[in-house]
Amino acid sequence: MGVLAPNPESDSLERRADTDHKHLLNELEGLRREVARLRASEQKHERVQQALQKRTHALGERVKELNCLYAMSSLVERHKGSLEGILEGTVEIIPSAWQYPEIAAARITVGAHTYATSNYRETPWRQSADIHVKGVKEGTLDVVYLEERPECGEGPFLKEERSLINSMAKGIGETVERAAAEDALKESVTRNKALLNAIPDLIFRVHKDGTILDFKKGKTLGRRISPARILGKKIMELPDEYPYLSRDVIRQGFQNARHVLETGETQIFEHRFSRGDSVYNYEVLLTVSGKDEVLGIIRDITERRRLEKQVLEVSEWEQQRIGQDLHDSLSQQLAGIAYLSKVLEQKMATKSLREAFDAAEIVSLINEAITQTKGLARGLYPVRLEAGGLMNALSELATNVERLFGISCRFEYDRPVFVSDSITAIHLYRIAQEAVNNAIKHGQAKNIVIDLNTENETTVLTIRNDGLAFRRGDPLRKGMGLSIMKHRASMIGASFDIRNDPDGGTVVACSFQGKQGDERKEKER
Repeated sequence: MGVLAPNPESDSLERRADTDHKHLLNELEGLRREVARLRASEQKHERVQQALQKRTHALGERVKELNCLYAMSSLVERHKGSLEGILEGTVEIIPSAWQYPEIAAARITVGAHTYATSNYRETPWRQSADIHVKGVKEGTLDVVYLEERPECGEGPFLKEERSLINSMAKGIGETVERAAAEDALKESVTRNKALLNAIPDLIFRVHKDGTILDFKKGKTLGRRISPARILGKKIMELPDEYPYLSRDVIRQGFQNARHVLETGETQIFEHRFSRGDSVYNYEVLLTVSGKDEVLGIIRDITERRRLEKQVLEVSEWEQQRIGQDLHDSLSQQLAGIAYLSKVLEQKMATKSLREAFDAAEIVSLINEAITQTKGLARGLYPVRLEAGGLMNALSELATNVERLFGISCRFEYDRPVFVSDSITAIHLYRIAQEAVNNAIKHGQAKNIVIDLNTENETTVLTIRNDGLAFRRGDPLRKGMGLSIMKHRASMIGASFDIRNDPDGGTVVACSFQGKQGDERKEKER
């Protein structure tokens, strides 16, 4: 049997076939891996797509929520002052924020008031949230579905819708609270405005740099001033626009305002100035009203001062009448009785009667009564212009103080000062009398000097003592004496000041202008 010889061509074909087979197997494996990768990528894409759909849906719901909240905010702006309009508009926009707006309805209940969409009715599918105002439950917010929908969280409602309804209920509560506060504020503003308009005083606010921040005319003050023209201007510019305003008075007032800002204490000042033949009195109250701001209230007290002056004048006139009656009537009658008693004493003495000694005692007592009566008369009517006027009265006051209290009390002057107005003279005497009494009673003074002088048409009455220093916070210094001295000074248009003397003790000073006369006129009276 013969052996077949190898066929080179056949071997080549077999090797090629084997190579192709392996190559096909590799390609198939690659294709299988690619298919697996594509399938994995497709699954990932599906998951991403599902996640994207969920996120898109969530974002859509969030957009609806934000649109709803924005619409609520717009309603608040559009219906300022109308809570009813805000809640009526709010209840209409709520359904659009829910997952199924086409079958949603809403209702808001606040107190006794209810606001609902026209299609609202009770259904089993309801979501609710309480409405709180100032921490107290005042109502509820209800959202219902009119038809059944699949379960997806809280019944057919999304979990996000629970947060939304809670947020909206909170917003409604805040809106109700804010509306109540605004109503209360409006009522307060209306009431305060009515009170402000009822006040006849001029009221203003000024910054520490002098800028006028607010201005309200008074019943008699500032009627010719236009608030619109002066707001924002400096207070010292007012005389440029309104020449009848006193620049000196405004400058003094602004200095007082700065003093109030520095001390933080409410201060009351009084200004007096003349215009033509008329004299006006104004009381100015200044107080801190804010950071670097002062509130001022100016009151016209001209009529009050006129009436007070009349009352004091009537009082002084009555005292003068009583003093004159004591001096001219009672003293004369007592003098007559003393004369008759003296005659009786002499008759009894000539007859050597023991009763003559009793008669002499009666005469002595009557003479003492006469002295006391004259003293009372001088106390009630101390300033007699025809008898020397204020200077003699002050000199006599100093002499009596030395005699009664055993201390040094002097009346000093550089040249004679004659005060022609009797009421002014009496007020000055009473101020000096009260200052001396205070120096003795409260200051425990051992030396007192009463000084009366005139310079450049200004008369100054000064009472100095070496007693205890004056302390404004001392309760003993808050009696009526100090207030009466200030009041008497204001009645005659004088400035009054009480201060500590650098050398020790206290100084009381009262200065005024235009009240003194000349010596010749005084002597002619």
